[in-house]
Amino acid sequence: MPRSPGQGSLFERLEPDLPPRRLRTRQDLATERVRAIKTHLELLLNTRRGSSQSCPELGLPDLNDSASGQMDLRNQICLDIRQAVATYEPRVQVIDVQPLITSELPLGLRFRLHCVVPVKDSSEQVEIDLLVDHRQQRINVV
Repeated sequence: MPRSPGQGSLFERLEPDLPPRRLRTRQDLATERVRAIKTHLELLLNTRRGSSQSCPELGLPDLNDSASGQMDLRNQICLDIRQAVATYEPRVQVIDVQPLITSELPLGLRFRLHCVVPVKDSSEQVEIDLLVDHRQQRINVV
């Protein structure tokens, strides 16, 4: 049976506690789909470019290797995130990636991903926040 666009992975769909798909509401299906996408984005965006021999372009470049200014760095990371998501997450249509500057973390890196996700016969606009954790050297999908 071919996989429907936007469904979760095989293991996510085999979850024994979930009710049958036909009994779930449109909202439940959308929540499941967004949760699966966030999980995949966290794996994708925490992969360093060049670490996969079979797919060397997978992931993001190392953020510590950049020598440009802070605004240039944010803009470059936005472009890298947009390219990685557009290439390796087919369930998402990327509209925009914006850097966010907050007063709590003026030097912190935070981004908002604006995208469209298909749900049943329509599309939902979704905003996903990405927070770069410098201590753990990883991107958290919020």
